[in-house]
Amino acid sequence: MNRRFVTALAATAAAVLFPLIVTQVGAAGAAGVKDQQHQTGAITIQSWLYAVPSENVLSGTVWDCFKISGAITDEGGGPTWTDASSYHAPNTTTSGGIAAAANECANKVPAGGFVLVPPPEAGQYQFAQYTAAPESPGGLSTLYAVHTIAGQKGDIYITFAGTYNMTNSVVPVKLSDGSTVDVQPLTTGPQCTWVITGGTGAYSGLQGSGTCFANAENTFPWINHTENGTVRWVPGPNGSYS
Repeated sequence: MNRRFVTALAATAAAVLFPLIVTQVGAAGAAGVKDQQHQTGAITIQSWLYAVPSENVLSGTVWDCFKISGAITDEGGGPTWTDASSYHAPNTTTSGGIAAAANECANKVPAGGFVLVPPPEAGQYQFAQYTAAPESPGGLSTLYAVHTIAGQKGDIYITFAGTYNMTNSVVPVKLSDGSTVDVQPLTTGPQCTWVITGGTGAYSGLQGSGTCFANAENTFPWINHTENGTVRWVPGPNGSYS
């Protein structure tokens, strides 16, 4: 075979195959990076919510500012706190808590809404587990809320369900293990949970769940709201996350 022909053939093959190899390596690297971005992990969401309740306070709309840390890092609404102490500071004040809480958000953004269902009378429902006995200070209201967390990298769709002490007195709640916990006024009860059902942008395909705690005892209509749990990304039908 002619040496010049062989040399030309090799050069042609290199010209064709080298970009293909580089593309494949690059795609594999990008996939690796994407996989690293979509690892299961723990998160904490610190939020200050501003509630605008209806006339009977059983429903309302919500604005917020927040910080997310852990497997996700993001924020929105201009959170001003720098550490756990400044985050919880308005709740620890004996007076001026509302004004202090108002300074936690530099630019609160719309988040969603909530519904509260008053507690049933003890013994009203056959299969219910009641949070208060007859002649006690009261029971815990049922809380349901649907929010959109509007971050810098995308939106997160999150739903909350739990109980809330809407009375002015401590409500003792008996747990399944027989112990009793005292739920303070304007705080969530021992069962408050959340689920993430999806999102946009960097949070497309995001799912997650965990527990929550809210405290508005000295700050209402501002509510200190903290969520802890885990998240993961679920690819779509075509294997992508978008």
